[in-house]
Amino acid sequence: MKDTSLKSTYKTTLSEFNLEEIRGWTIDRLYQIESKINFIISLYFNPEKKYEFEKIVLNSSIISIGGKIKILRNIKEFDKKIIGKIQEISNIRNAFAHLPTRDCIEIHVENDENGNFVKSNIGKITSEMELMNSNGELKTKTTTYLIDEFYKLNKEISDYLNTYKYQ
Repeated sequence: MKDTSLKSTYKTTLSEFNLEEIRGWTIDRLYQIESKINFIISLYFNPEKKYEFEKIVLNSSIISIGGKIKILRNIKEFDKKIIGKIQEISNIRNAFAHLPTRDCIEIHVENDENGNFVKSNIGKITSEMELMNSNGELKTKTTTYLIDEFYKLNKEISDYLNTYKYQ
């Protein structure tokens, strides 16, 4: 029998991932968060047909993550700070899913006392993305910063969602 299933990665740190793997990782992690949000919403409304409610009504093609965030805002017991973090992580995920990256090179040029070129060398190379913030302003962020921020938010949100108990 031929195994044609897709295998999970065996990489243990984010620094081992290339750009395409990071894009996939952010999409997967937000999907996991959204699944937990679906469970919390379903728990809150306690529908008679729970399976159908989760698979049909909460399907992301019917209710986006933004719509689900609006539902969470109306659950009194749900921590409103976590909602802000879910919005942040969703914005970063969208950046990795939809925006191009650009590599920026810092070049140091050395001139003599007369201003004539002597030599140059590369200082550092960074990958950057240009994101639009909630005020509609474009801001440039390094992909390293975005990955670190995503990782931190993912942990905080997941820890909260994993321990959330609806009263």
